[in-house]
Amino acid sequence: MKLEILKDTPPWDWPEGTAAALLGILRDGQAPESDRILAAELAGDFTVIDDDLVDALLAIVRRGDAPEELRGQAALSLGPALEHVDTDGFEDESDAPISERSFHTIQESLRELFTDANTPKEVRRRILEASVRAPQDWHQDAVRAAGRSDDEAWKLTGVFCMRFVRGFDDEILQALGSKNPDIHYEAVCAAGQWGMEAA
Repeated sequence: MKLEILKDTPPWDWPEGTAAALLGILRDGQAPESDRILAAELAGDFTVIDDDLVDALLAIVRRGDAPEELRGQAALSLGPALEHVDTDGFEDESDAPISERSFHTIQESLRELFTDANTPKEVRRRILEASVRAPQDWHQDAVRAAGRSDDEAWKLTGVFCMRFVRGFDDEILQALGSKNPDIHYEAVCAAGQWGMEAA
């Protein structure tokens, strides 16, 4: 299965067996890194994500010897499923892309990895960006610290996360004045998300 063709094809037109093919690539440590990164990106789509793919993505995020870009993409791909389940719950299990067990496993694993000092910065950033899609109590402090960082990359992550975590109106307004176009863009998105009249 050609991954580049999948990338350029609407997910609803992906052929039968796509999920299994992506799973095989994610689990194949000998596959080209570029293929595994693309497979990790595609695996987060609602048309394919399931508990098996969640387990494969988490296994990559946990691997300290895996390339940082691959680990980061694997983390990001868990975000949409987290948000969907956090919003809709499990009342209709047939509509949930992942099980409740997987949902809680993702949350616990991402928090543990984020607080681990040995987790590389770029992986920690992606973990925070993914995990806030289903906000928890620990996110307030993590997002605040990121938003106040002197590191532009962390600041960008912090402002992105403010779109999903309440209580950062002042920080969003301040970020609207940023000269960094990426930070400014995320601040606009966050202000729109919370309907901030002052913005």
